[in-house]
Amino acid sequence: MKKLITTALLASSILLPSIAANAAGTGDDPTLTFDIKTPNQEKVFAEKEEATKPKIGTLSLPDGTYKVLSVPSFKQETNYWCGPATTKQVLHYLTGSSKSQSDYASDLGTTTVGTDFTRIDDVLNKYQSKNTYVYASIGDYASWTSKTDWGLEHNYPAVLDLKITPSYMPKYTTTVEGHILNVSGIDSRNSPVQMRLTDPFDQGGRGVTLGNVWHPHRGVYDANNAHFRKAMQY
Repeated sequence: MKKLITTALLASSILLPSIAANAAGTGDDPTLTFDIKTPNQEKVFAEKEEATKPKIGTLSLPDGTYKVLSVPSFKQETNYWCGPATTKQVLHYLTGSSKSQSDYASDLGTTTVGTDFTRIDDVLNKYQSKNTYVYASIGDYASWTSKTDWGLEHNYPAVLDLKITPSYMPKYTTTVEGHILNVSGIDSRNSPVQMRLTDPFDQGGRGVTLGNVWHPHRGVYDANNAHFRKAMQY
């Protein structure tokens, strides 16, 4: 498992207390840590970043694309298990079976504070070999679109770390400071372009956000970009 580092300098800064104080999320640990890749992840990361590098002026949406992945939905069993539930969703899709959310919570080191997002790829790679997941910065909208599209094209659900507000994703009625979930589709046949997310969280018990749900494509990017990590795994 990769080494996780939180520097004393950053821990003592004003950034982390402000994040922790506002971390009303679904299980996304607000502690600032850094992703340390294995040698194989470094190799795959370089290959994927090159393969998904958007050409200048090529992003044109809508572009007529429609693709969905049949990722199963598993409602998170506690209010801080979005990480274990998302891990279960992705692994069940990739392998046809999965362990319990409790098992994945143990693998991920999940606590009542939540799951460290940098550990998701390690657990995904531990239990399947179809795709070597890597942690990456999302970059601008074109870069993020290229990365999420790459996952859909190759049938690998990308995993996102979002700060959700109703202005970005209107099916949510209040702000969620940190939430982990996976991508499972895109519909760019019409405007506005939509992205399907497999969401383990049922906000307010309304049955609106839980499961495979369509959201504004640009809004999902904005929610990913609003999160302090500005990161994804694909």
